[in-house]
Amino acid sequence: MSTKRYFKRDAESEYGEGICYMEITGDWPSRQIEIYGETWLWGDEKHLEHLADQPFEVLDLSEEYEIPSEEFERAWQEAMKRTPSK
Repeated sequence: MSTKRYFKRDAESEYGEGICYMEITGDWPSRQIEIYGETWLWGDEKHLEHLADQPFEVLDLSEEYEIPSEEFERAWQEAMKRTPSK
C-alpha cells in the first residue's frame, strides 16, 4: 500500500489567490482542493480536471507545507458539500 501525505499551500490561478490542499499517494497527487474565495475546485483520480498532473518531486511541496490527514479530510468534506456533482 502506498504512503499518503497531505499538504496545504498558497495557490494562484485565473480565479486569483487562494489555498491548495493536496493528497499525495506514493509519488503522485491523488486528491486536490483549490479554494479561491467562494470558488471551490476539486479533483481526484476519476475527475482529473483539477488534479495536478506532475509527480511529487516537481511540485515544490516541502515538509513546511505538510498537514495532518484530518485537516485535509475536513477540507475535502467541505468541497464535496459545496460542489457535490461533476
